[in-house]
Amino acid sequence: MYSKLKKLSPLTLLFFIPLIPHFNVVEGFIHTDDLPILFFGIFILFNIKKLDLGFKQPVRIVILFIFIIYLLIQNQLVGNTFFNSEILRYLFYGILFIFVISTDINTFHEDIPFFLFLIVSYFSIQAYLLSYNFGTDLYNNWNIGLNLSDIDYIKGRTNGFQAGGPNSFADLITVTAIYSMFKKKDSWLPWIVFPSVLACFFTYSRFSLIVLLIFIIYKILLVEHKTINFVFLILALLVCSQFGLIERFSSDDNSGIEDRVEMQSGTINFIYEDSVKNNLIGRGVNSYIVKGEILYDADEFNENNVSYGPHNSYLFILLNYGLIGLLPYILIIIDLLYKWIKHVDKHKNIFKEFSPHFYVLVAFLLLSFSSDLLQNHSVSWFFYLSYFLFTKETENKESHEK
Repeated sequence: MYSKLKKLSPLTLLFFIPLIPHFNVVEGFIHTDDLPILFFGIFILFNIKKLDLGFKQPVRIVILFIFIIYLLIQNQLVGNTFFNSEILRYLFYGILFIFVISTDINTFHEDIPFFLFLIVSYFSIQAYLLSYNFGTDLYNNWNIGLNLSDIDYIKGRTNGFQAGGPNSFADLITVTAIYSMFKKKDSWLPWIVFPSVLACFFTYSRFSLIVLLIFIIYKILLVEHKTINFVFLILALLVCSQFGLIERFSSDDNSGIEDRVEMQSGTINFIYEDSVKNNLIGRGVNSYIVKGEILYDADEFNENNVSYGPHNSYLFILLNYGLIGLLPYILIIIDLLYKWIKHVDKHKNIFKEFSPHFYVLVAFLLLSFSSDLLQNHSVSWFFYLSYFLFTKETENKESHEK
């Protein structure tokens, strides 16, 4: 065990990000959930000579750093500043990509997302059943633990340590569960299905649960022992039904669906009516607040603006970074589609199981239609890491087959 711990990849540090609440370390500059990234950067500085910096996959590196340069230029054009925290985050992703393609990722690291899944799923279940409440983080928006509800059939919504509230917590549970069910042996599947459904449901995030169930059913159809896995799935849903599953999907008591429709339709109308220039280069990061169907200038908005986005990552990107800023994500989608088509063509089977990273990426892209997930970096770092690992994995396989 000790020898395995010594061989742990520094990427393991990143999995602590969603387990650390957001508080100030150096006010306005460094926060507690930045510390794993800071330690990761220190490790790279001390080990840079050991990295194989042959600049593999130069096209992707160039695209990523062109995007960073674009953000710098955009800041000058629309924000009258040169630097902001968003640029630092994408600079970190650039360094992360170079690290991933320059080092060997050992197999022990590959179980770390599974361990994260166990932590967040069982925390959600216990927080709901035992009414944990650890107060709020710096955003002062959602309790860590159970957030009591005034809706009759809901005791409350669970939230984890990450930023973003219950919906982001549900997304985190979903993507780590999906990774786990496609990474672990099939014998693990019932023990992933049952807690993941309960944990996700107790956040009362409808769309996350729908995405999770789609992947669970797909995975069950791929395994040999389907009956036992469907039994565990049905048992989990029966338990959820005792806590308001049917009522949650048959009503919109807290106007969650209506709010999302208003936010997204309002953002679409705003973009449609705005100038070609603004839609091309964007309006700058966090320059507008979306509340209902109305978009406010962020400088004139006096309320807590933490949760006021369009609840759609693609609209968020269009609003902030424009069509140019959306282009890298379009290229990622095209790349995933191309690799999946190659995979299907090679095996002549549309249901042939693919890389766990692929399914995580698809889940992120689906979840982003109903949340600002790609902009919540306390969770979205896993999207970028998964894409980098998937890219390295697929290209290594292709090189071995030549």
